[in-house]
Amino acid sequence: MVIIRKEIGKNKKKNETKRLKELILKKEEKKEYFSEKFSAIELKVKESLKKQNTDYALNDLTIWAIFLLCSDIHYECYEKKVLVRFRIDGILVDIFILTKNEYKKITERLKYSSNLKLNIVNKPQDWKYNMKIEWKWKIDIRVSTLPSKYWENIVCRILNTKDWMINFDDLWFFWTSKRMIEKTLLKRNWMILVTWPTWSGKSTTLYTMLKKINSREKKIITLEDPIEYEMPWITQSEINEKEWLTFNSWLKAILRQDPDIIMIWEIRDYETLNTATWASLTGHLVLSTLHTKSAADTLDRIINMGLKPYILASALDTIIAQRLVRKICNKCKKEKKKTRQEIVIIESMMKEIWMQSIPVKNMKLYKWEWCDECNHSWYKWRIWIYEIINLNENIRNIIRWGWGVSEVFEEARNWWLITIKEDGILKAIKGYTTIEEILRVI
Repeated sequence: MVIIRKEIGKNKKKNETKRLKELILKKEEKKEYFSEKFSAIELKVKESLKKQNTDYALNDLTIWAIFLLCSDIHYECYEKKVLVRFRIDGILVDIFILTKNEYKKITERLKYSSNLKLNIVNKPQDWKYNMKIEWKWKIDIRVSTLPSKYWENIVCRILNTKDWMINFDDLWFFWTSKRMIEKTLLKRNWMILVTWPTWSGKSTTLYTMLKKINSREKKIITLEDPIEYEMPWITQSEINEKEWLTFNSWLKAILRQDPDIIMIWEIRDYETLNTATWASLTGHLVLSTLHTKSAADTLDRIINMGLKPYILASALDTIIAQRLVRKICNKCKKEKKKTRQEIVIIESMMKEIWMQSIPVKNMKLYKWEWCDECNHSWYKWRIWIYEIINLNENIRNIIRWGWGVSEVFEEARNWWLITIKEDGILKAIKGYTTIEEILRVI
């Protein structure tokens, strides 16, 4: 028996060593692949800067960012250098280094293009500009500056107007959640909130829901900061707080325009929340966003902002909490053997959602290789994971009676609530992502 155990130990050690060597080799391949890409970007950009063609440098940088599926370009200032970084599928990646003189040219051009003041370096500024690729493809870039110890940091958010519009069916809802939201969107009033932190895809969800209910029989007005994407047959308005036009004052003006549906970019204070709530109570369907930790915690946040529980219970219909996780590359993914930790996680989840009768051994998980299709990053694109609470009469009574989040969560569980973590693990089992990615994000 001792000899058998020793042999098992040796084989296990050999397998671990082999796996580790393969992983190191793959990392070296990945490093080499990206090194070539980043060197090409650096060479192109610096050549243009040397020839005083700053526009070409920025265009080349933006085109490369789009090619690498980047959402944001970061310029981070240090004592003797400026680091350029791309946020690719939610992860920041170092690209190359600029000198202070090279960065000065880029800063001036970005400010000029975005109508920002060139002489102001000690205050944050933000606005946007656009560029065209191949004469037709329009790219909007939102520019934000922030004074730092050594200079101004700049972040450019890329808004790709070519690929942004997706269909409601492509939002990665499971069929039960999809049906629930479709029913809510058909209602004449109530309020729908999309929640979770910044950069979790809330804008895309809002725009896609508007696209689904957009028709010539309804008047839809949006209140945005700023307008990110233009939509046909919808009245889109943009606040300007520099002119003392806040969300609340603008929202009151919108209500006098006889809208059927209102989309508010973000609820930031009690005044906007109160006006939005009364709009939903007086025959308008209101869609908006709010920053909270989970779907159930949204109720606490709203009440803490000052709204009375009985008003909230009568106005709110659905809360959609969401996050973005990286989607595994379809070209290089393959089935893998489940680890003990993954089996425990899946078993625990299946028990929570009353599906423990389904054997875990029949469920498949996937791992990745590296390929050119996903730029040797394992993942390609991102998908949504959700936690959705649809308020029924029992939940409304719990809110009216002033009970806590735990009671709301327990009642929602009785109506088949799936948490955001469980939604993610189910999508990992379906082969859309990995459990490692879910645990990284949640």
